Amino acid sequence: MKDIISTRLGDIYVRRESDIVKVRDRVRRLSREMGFDSTTQIKITTAVSEVTRNIYEYAKSGAILLALAERGPDFGLQVTARDDGPGIDEATLRSIMRGHYQSASGLGVGLAGTRKLMDEFDIQTQPGEGTRVTLIKWMPRGLADDVKVRIEELRAHFGHDVEDSAIEELQQQNRDLAKILAELEEKREQLEELNRQLQKSNRELNEANAKLRELAELREEFLALTTHDLRSPLTVISGVISFFTSGRLGELSPEQKNMVTMMERNTQNLIELVNDLLDASKLESGTMRLDVASFDLRGLLDELREAMEPLAKEKGIELVETIPQNLPQVEADRAKIRRVLQNLLSNALKFTPKGGRVEFSAEQGNGRVLVSVSDTGVGIAPEDVARLFDKYEQARSRATRGEKGTGLGLYITKQLVELHGSDIKVESEVGRGSTFSFTLPSVKTLGG
Repeated sequence: MKDIISTRLGDIYVRRESDIVKVRDRVRRLSREMGFDSTTQIKITTAVSEVTRNIYEYAKSGAILLALAERGPDFGLQVTARDDGPGIDEATLRSIMRGHYQSASGLGVGLAGTRKLMDEFDIQTQPGEGTRVTLIKWMPRGLADDVKVRIEELRAHFGHDVEDSAIEELQQQNRDLAKILAELEEKREQLEELNRQLQKSNRELNEANAKLRELAELREEFLALTTHDLRSPLTVISGVISFFTSGRLGELSPEQKNMVTMMERNTQNLIELVNDLLDASKLESGTMRLDVASFDLRGLLDELREAMEPLAKEKGIELVETIPQNLPQVEADRAKIRRVLQNLLSNALKFTPKGGRVEFSAEQGNGRVLVSVSDTGVGIAPEDVARLFDKYEQARSRATRGEKGTGLGLYITKQLVELHGSDIKVESEVGRGSTFSFTLPSVKTLGG
């Protein structure tokens, strides 16, 4: 132990089992005279007793050296257990210090426990060279000055023999045991009080959870009623707009056509918003259910292309479809997959500038069908990809700040893909575009 100044108090030789009792008695009295509190006295005595017993058990003889230790402002009791026994090999020492070793006599865990009881612990040992264990317990700094001026007194006290030390030691051990039992009883009462507080906290937590569940149910009910109440008038408005655009009221003027087109676009945006809110609520509550069946993915993609073509032409974007003729049917919820692809295509068209390209493709591989939507748009910064699918989060680069949305589209898309047992992947580079892809099981796979 570096930088420690030791002032020797005395030695006790260990040759007989009764010497273990003698060591305990001397160390107990010395730690008491130094001013250690009763709990610390027990820790020191127990630790020294362990290393003394090891001397007697394994080396048959040795010595306990007691000293005062000083390191800077710290001052304490130093105990060194020295023997010329067989020593300990490295593997056995490692096992002992981990608390795993047990000798034929049942001993062997003492050193591991001793290290925990003292502030400083050091062991030097080699096979055939004996063992030297040094222990230090530091004092509270407020008591150190008093001990420093009493070194001679402590040394003299150490050399004074007490008659019937074995009986006194046994009596002291009984007193220690009684004290420990009293402390355990106090700890038990404290533990019972903590348990009562924990039970009360658990009851309060359960009540809070019940209220949260009730609020969640009320929110779900509110969303369901609200979306229903919104859908009804939106359906009527959409029907009226269709009546205007059908030509049954005659030819519309250019200004009227623009107004009707604006009404149609805003109505569709409101319908999508209502659907997003309702779907997000179902996904959060776990009430979203899949209606799985086999269907032709090519037909669904053709349907989406027809729906998206007007927007693509309006923005001057090339819409490309790459699907092999022999693409097998997939097993999934057609309406949910339509929603997924519609969200991905809408985003691709939204964030691709005029003259760009959007491609949706499908290909078979490893018994599944890989579906991809690619664009040549603004792309996504790497730091935004991680939160891209978060609820209400819409990653924006400078080129997309003008675009508006609920931020629910990609969140819902990810959740729906995961409901189908797949993951959605993103490859993107700022200024060069993005590719979103996921897989679906093919009918051939399910059929074996």
